Amino acid sequence: MIGVITILWNRQELKLAKIYSKLIASKRPEYAMAIWERQPTHQARRDLLALALQTVKLTKQQAGILNYVIEKTKTLADRRNELIHAEYVVHGRTDKLHAKIKSPRSTKPPKHQKLSAEDLQQVIDDLEQLILATEAASFAFATKRDRRITAALRKFEEVHGPLQESRQTDSDLPTLRRTHDAEF
Repeated sequence: MIGVITILWNRQELKLAKIYSKLIASKRPEYAMAIWERQPTHQARRDLLALALQTVKLTKQQAGILNYVIEKTKTLADRRNELIHAEYVVHGRTDKLHAKIKSPRSTKPPKHQKLSAEDLQQVIDDLEQLILATEAASFAFATKRDRRITAALRKFEEVHGPLQESRQTDSDLPTLRRTHDAEF
């Protein structure tokens, strides 16, 4: 479960990076990603994204969405850090899993706390929900290219019907490719 939390966290970081790239340099995403990747910590990356709230022209709705995603990510980051960096032991008398957890930004020494699979599963569930919310939020920051692709897909569906119901064969691919290339 710790591995799942790690993988999900990395997915969240990728979603945040895409939003950052759209906000900062939609014409030069490589430049934005170089800045993002240069940040030494997850916190520094979130701070960089939060800076966009003050420096990028956003609608009230976009600012609200971005603020929500950043705040939810911060909240989960604390619990994720506690669990990922904890020292795990099995209690000798109870055979129960305990984690030596230090709360973020605390000066107190870490304490062994009882930990259950349900605790870990809750963090996994919360991360999955956050990833979905972040993915949905990225649509609020669509670039011109994103809108062009969406329009081309809508036009394609008008002509050929919904993509899910399309019964295309391999022989249709060159035709589709020519149509796709003509749209862009």
